[in-house]
Amino acid sequence: SEGPYLVTVHNPAIVKLYDTLSEGDTSASCSLNLPAPAEKPIRLRNIVGLLRGSDPILKDTCILITAHYDHIGMKPGGDGDRIYNGANDDGSGTVSVIELASALAGLIPKPRRSLLFMTVFGEEKGLLGSRYYGRHPIFPVEKTVAHLNLEVMGRTDSIEGPQPGKASLTGFDYSELGSIFKKAGELTGIQVCKDDRNSDEFFPRSDNQALADLGVPAHTLCAAFMVPDYHGLDDRWEKIDYANMEKINRMAALGLIMIADNPVEPKWNEDNPKAAPYLKAWKERRRE
Repeated sequence: SEGPYLVTVHNPAIVKLYDTLSEGDTSASCSLNLPAPAEKPIRLRNIVGLLRGSDPILKDTCILITAHYDHIGMKPGGDGDRIYNGANDDGSGTVSVIELASALAGLIPKPRRSLLFMTVFGEEKGLLGSRYYGRHPIFPVEKTVAHLNLEVMGRTDSIEGPQPGKASLTGFDYSELGSIFKKAGELTGIQVCKDDRNSDEFFPRSDNQALADLGVPAHTLCAAFMVPDYHGLDDRWEKIDYANMEKINRMAALGLIMIADNPVEPKWNEDNPKAAPYLKAWKERRRE
């Protein structure tokens, strides 16, 4: 039947080849031999926790904080350990959502806007959980002022060199969120800046994309974008830099408070053409 179709490739060699391609059109091609599809219905869930805001008006708006709890399963065939642990991708993001929820729930007074914490299913299969939420939101999308997705928060051993004390957002300058978390980083000792190679490239590759398509200023926060065993069997808990992850989460918490307590919601960057489709969706959503 006719497409379009989504094909997710987990082979590290193919992923590495894709990452070496320059931006723009390419003559590269690949051929696939696929078996007939087999369907088996299963039940999946997004896990949600809501922290109500303290302001009588702003509490009816929210900030969404997410991470995906799925990974890529088991390596077929062979002997020994075949489990893809996914400690960094995205166990680090999942536990960060839980820790941020715990910390911010203890504030007195609570943040002025509501905060919706959610771990989502199926990111590795095509942003399934976040796109489902976009179709069935708990808060109206037009009342969701920002979305911070947390990915690969735990490793500092980037393939581009050690990255302690640093963090970045995908699509860093697509909206005002980049400058907000940069300021939060200055106040907490974390260098938050645009990664010129990876920031824009990774914007459509995680759950922030689902909400950005609906007009919500949405970005993914991460430490090192790429580590040597990305989607590999050796992405284990022992490699997580826990002290560094704690510092990044403190920075993220401050940035979320800054957004939550500001009566002016963050906006897309009208001067960045890459943000144009999301700005258009934001305007259309406000007119509905």
